[in-house]
Amino acid sequence: MRCLIITGGTIQTEFAIKYIKERTWDYVVCADAGMKFCHEAGIMPNLILGDFDSVDGESYEYFQKVCLERMERFPTHKDETDTELALLRAIDAGADAITMIGATGTRLDHVMGNIQMLKLALDRKVSCQIVDAHNRIRMVDKFAELKKTDQFGKYVSLLPFTPEVRGITLKGFAYEVENFTLVSGIARGVSNELKAETATISCEEGILLVIESRD
Repeated sequence: MRCLIITGGTIQTEFAIKYIKERTWDYVVCADAGMKFCHEAGIMPNLILGDFDSVDGESYEYFQKVCLERMERFPTHKDETDTELALLRAIDAGADAITMIGATGTRLDHVMGNIQMLKLALDRKVSCQIVDAHNRIRMVDKFAELKKTDQFGKYVSLLPFTPEVRGITLKGFAYEVENFTLVSGIARGVSNELKAETATISCEEGILLVIESRD
């Protein structure tokens, strides 16, 4: 089950509309200020949730009129962010592949919090990624395969999410390693590139952030 989460960060409209239309989604969740993009792009979510403290009035009123039964309001003072609630609901609905759009932007606290939530999905064995016009961000604890035909950007950066990631082996990259340990506090894994048509990342212990980027 492929799920799309649209949340309230920065969304580059042209990129997002193209990305969404080129793919098939079984379930769409909109979190709070993501309503503005959904309204303008003509997207009808299966579920709209949040405390609705940051959505514009026009979009909020529109969805209240056309699909009130799909809207779920939460208190402003709560433990989870609206995006976290959306992720939890997507997992509960049976999603096994989740893409989040609007999860990056100028609020670095939200960006870092959303990246943290990739761990929540990883723990529940659910594939999850954050995408924007310049980046695709994933979390890997065992193995990942990257293909040039599906590559999101020129650069592939590997950052340790855990203090250490041991037994890293990279094949098909410009910079290959075998049984390498990557530790936090340095930028050793930034800006690698694919050399082969298919490249692989494997690690024995720890969690990696895999960030594909383009300028």
